[in-house]
Amino acid sequence: MSLRTIIIVSALVLVALVSCDEETTSYYPDLSSPYRIMVELEYCFNHNQEADIINRMDAVLSPNFTFYFDPEDVGDYVGDYEIPVSWTKTAMMTAIEHLFNQAYSINLEIPILDEGEDAFGKPGEGDTTFIRTNVSVNLLVMVDEYSGYQATGFCDFEFTKDGSGNWPITVW
Repeated sequence: MSLRTIIIVSALVLVALVSCDEETTSYYPDLSSPYRIMVELEYCFNHNQEADIINRMDAVLSPNFTFYFDPEDVGDYVGDYEIPVSWTKTAMMTAIEHLFNQAYSINLEIPILDEGEDAFGKPGEGDTTFIRTNVSVNLLVMVDEYSGYQATGFCDFEFTKDGSGNWPITVW
């Protein structure tokens, strides 16, 4: 099973109709490069119980974000849910919110981030789009103290510079 499928299966397994009142804050970390966005993505998953984390996660994804499932998994069923070709930002944020609220613990590792921004790559001067392919991603979602889902694999990311100078993820 692909990393994307494991993430989605984990989210679907953990989905519960939960509504939360969230306080918003004006603090967001530096999102001024694709590397900084990925650091924040990793942070959000690893601090999923932190106050305001859903708003921080929302800032990582572009308003026109699209998550593409592995073509090999499209059409497969997880329970009664058929895996689609893609999710919009709304669908992704709904799944993430449920995952963050229901998981016992989450650990996301993106090893290249430990090597720094030069290793991850930077957009060229004047660029408004940056694509990083084959990013190693390791995810462990624990549903309780003893049971969980582990996924490792490679993902592609596209970032687009917005009007604020931030580089949110537009395609995953």
